[in-house]
Amino acid sequence: MNKSIVPSLEHAFRCRVYGVKPRRNVNYLKTDRGHWIIKGYKEREKAEWVTQLSEALREKGFVHTVQYIPDREGKTIFPFQGKYYTIMKMIDGRESDNASLPDVKKAAETLARFHLAARHFPVIGPFPLDGKPALLDKWESRLEHFERITWQIEHKGPQNRLEQLIAEMAEETIRDGNSILQAAYKMPLTAELYTSFEQGTLAHRDVASHNFLLTPRGNCYLIDLDTVGQDMQLVDLVQFMGRMLLLQEYQMSSFVEAIEAYSSIHYLSDTQIWMIHQLLRYPDNLLREITGIYGNRPGYHMRGVLQLCQMEERLRDDRQRFLRSGEHLFRGSPWGEYHFVG
Repeated sequence: MNKSIVPSLEHAFRCRVYGVKPRRNVNYLKTDRGHWIIKGYKEREKAEWVTQLSEALREKGFVHTVQYIPDREGKTIFPFQGKYYTIMKMIDGRESDNASLPDVKKAAETLARFHLAARHFPVIGPFPLDGKPALLDKWESRLEHFERITWQIEHKGPQNRLEQLIAEMAEETIRDGNSILQAAYKMPLTAELYTSFEQGTLAHRDVASHNFLLTPRGNCYLIDLDTVGQDMQLVDLVQFMGRMLLLQEYQMSSFVEAIEAYSSIHYLSDTQIWMIHQLLRYPDNLLREITGIYGNRPGYHMRGVLQLCQMEERLRDDRQRFLRSGEHLFRGSPWGEYHFVG
């Protein structure tokens, strides 16, 4: 952030700025009106979307999300030197920890409340003629990218520990990816997609643990509305469960408790729970991280990606056991049968 913006901010927001601290893609501001977060956008439309979305969610009762501060004219978008800035109140909380089951359950409940509020929004564009969810397009693209990476490694030979792991895991990862992509077309995903269009639902689409903040008073906030868009809310649950299960070492009991925490707020049918479990067969953790670092995407670093790959390799048998258990439990059984897993 260009610090020349500070005098303009002080004038527009009637405050004194005592310090600026960068973190990720935002900056923290220490002011005489409290601690704020400032974020810049290249397109005004994006800044308008997140501020209007936050207001709409709050009007629908979902207050545990970001809150934007208006300037002296009541505007929540502050243009400066070709960018569009928003100011948010800083939430006094820590990031959720997927290794902590109580944190996971709190986050699941918050996600459910967000999903309840994120309905009946205007639908943009027609229903896709092929009935194909965007999730499958993304997964197919990710798998194709991974296959190109593995071909390059095979061609030149592994150059480091990460590439050795990729080479070792490639065959099974590609097989699992292709298998679930083929099976997904036999699931009732088109019906789920149609319902999402009919209800005008929004999904967050980046339910990483760092986007859930837990306060000392026990509240949980869902932040970073930049990625929110029209979609099946099922995609959030698949992403959420996949991320947390890795840190929960693929314990079925953790999956059960997280699903129950969500369902206590927002009802899930047996069919939806079954689809979530089946879609977890896609090796998204591996493919996301590996394609992220080879695609030079922001936020992906060699050390972190290597650690995740090593963890997935170590928990390979646990993951397969978790996935196999569903075949028995869902065979003509209601969701309640999960409680009898030994």
